[in-house]
Amino acid sequence: MITIDHVAGYARPPQEIFAVLSDLEGYPRWQVDVLEARRTEEGVAQVRKVMGRRAEIDLNVTEFLPGERLTLQTAAGTRPGVTQSYVVRPAGQGSEVAFHLELDGVPKMAEHLVKAQLGKQVPLMFERLGALLEA
Repeated sequence: MITIDHVAGYARPPQEIFAVLSDLEGYPRWQVDVLEARRTEEGVAQVRKVMGRRAEIDLNVTEFLPGERLTLQTAAGTRPGVTQSYVVRPAGQGSEVAFHLELDGVPKMAEHLVKAQLGKQVPLMFERLGALLEA
């Protein structure tokens, strides 16, 4: 299993940040690997660029606490299994977002490459989120 954690701070109130995080169809504006996103009954269907290839992924909203926490997860048995959670909390004059990602079922041979790619991609994703919040 691959896990990635990242914390980013913004000079914005939690509600404003959470509004962007919970706009599931807006993810292509700030998530570099999301090419398309459309709302479904359970969450969001996304087309992502993964290791240079297009991949469709369905994420269900499994936790939603308005203004505080959002968790998206693939259906049980999906490979690779994906869980991504966002926790927004006040911090100083603004807020911070704690992001946690779990990928389960990535082939062992690809784990190192996937983790390296995510290590670059996740900070960029949160830089883009910051730019979107400042716009």
